[in-house]
Amino acid sequence: MRLLLIVLTALAASGCAVGNKHGYNIGPDLAVQGTRSVGVVAQDARPYVLTREKTPDFVGVQRGGFGNPFNITTDSGRPLADDFSMAIVNSLSRKGFKSTALSVAPGSAADARALAARAGAERLALVMIHEWKSDTYQNTALHHDLILRVFDANGSELANNRIAGRTDLGGSAINPPSHAKIAVPQFYRKTLEELFGADAIVKSLR
Repeated sequence: MRLLLIVLTALAASGCAVGNKHGYNIGPDLAVQGTRSVGVVAQDARPYVLTREKTPDFVGVQRGGFGNPFNITTDSGRPLADDFSMAIVNSLSRKGFKSTALSVAPGSAADARALAARAGAERLALVMIHEWKSDTYQNTALHHDLILRVFDANGSELANNRIAGRTDLGGSAINPPSHAKIAVPQFYRKTLEELFGADAIVKSLR
């Protein structure tokens, strides 16, 4: 009887683990303000995306009752990099910038000068997503490695900032997926605010 209960609980947990999506439309409240034109590019450099083991909309795993992982994808259905770009563009626009999102394929060579010219922008903000993956069982961990580089219109790098690590976002014994759906977007917003909040980055965009 006890074994049956464990199996049923595990199966129920597996059901909750299937088909989860996380929203990345929550834009950061950036500290910087200005009026320059800024092209924004977020490029996916996650190794498992480059090898096509995972699709570009992959953002993490939700584990079932036996610890077996099920993919989590973006709520928008777009590639994660595109969600990053749009969130940043909208946030910069709210701060007075004339911002434009550009799209580049995962792993392709990103020529800063060409991208800035393509956007007709005075600045180019390039975010490289080397890692971004949540892992939820009862608790949620977020593995992340983001590099922001700001260039002028000639392709010269003006500033850069990197945020990387593994962060414990807490959890829930009752409904881990629901907790993750709230905790991950909040951490995403905070991380982008920190990425763009470095003094050198703020100065380069003004």
